[in-house]
Amino acid sequence: MQSTIKIKQEYDKALLYVLDKLPKDFARQLFAFIQENGIFTINEIRIRESSKACLLINKKIVQTNIIATHEHMEKIVLALCDGSIYAHLNTIKNGYLSVGKGIRAGICGKAVTENAQIVGIYDISSVNIRIPQRIHHAGSFVFDYLKYTNYLASAILYSPPGVGKTTVLRDLVSRLSREGVRFAVIDTREEITPFSDEALNCDVFLSYPKEVAIDIATKTMTPQVIICDEITTEQEAEAIKYTVNCGVSFIATAHARCYEELMSKEILKPLFSCHAFDVAIGISRRPDNRFDFLVNEIK
Repeated sequence: MQSTIKIKQEYDKALLYVLDKLPKDFARQLFAFIQENGIFTINEIRIRESSKACLLINKKIVQTNIIATHEHMEKIVLALCDGSIYAHLNTIKNGYLSVGKGIRAGICGKAVTENAQIVGIYDISSVNIRIPQRIHHAGSFVFDYLKYTNYLASAILYSPPGVGKTTVLRDLVSRLSREGVRFAVIDTREEITPFSDEALNCDVFLSYPKEVAIDIATKTMTPQVIICDEITTEQEAEAIKYTVNCGVSFIATAHARCYEELMSKEILKPLFSCHAFDVAIGISRRPDNRFDFLVNEIK
């Protein structure tokens, strides 16, 4: 299958990886649709039980002619788990699967709860496979800012979901790795570093709870900079606060449509009040995959 797909850009390798992960019958139908319609770059593959599978391509939804049955869904989830759902129970109950190569599949179905906590998910009815992108210029602005400050500044990157925060982090990690900077990457969902084709010169914490990894990195790895994706809990915010107070610079991300919305987030307010971040950098993306950045100094 791989030899018949034209690879236009590096990140299309991730599409090939996903197709090889899916059950052969479903992958064959999907590949035929991709080939017939001249599609080479896909951002998401969204599969819902009893509905036509859809592709997200440059913010546009393309509906295929492939309908996923209940049997398809079971086979797809099992295939994405490499045949062992048990090994992925912790991430499944958090709504996603780490597929490998920096690829994440969001999932939903029927939840099993105990004491208001999700302990499992079954009858998975929707799978959204996000195809990671490697855009080599994406992290240049943030990298240049860090280098200008001699890697002493901390920044929080924000945008709505799907704009490219993680894409920026991937390229930033690659650039820092070539600079000889001591830094650690907290890659809880395995989306930032496994996609890299190069040997990264950094300390990578894969699948750790963020607050635990941040604490370990700070106390044992002597980083100049720590990088992590979305801040979502008070525990993560407290860990970042401690780390910054230890003299470590931090690059993190958050979901927000604008600077005002970012500053109003309750989880982040303690970080802003103690000046954990020097700047907030808003990210927007053009149709040609160029990025624009809006910098606000946090006072």
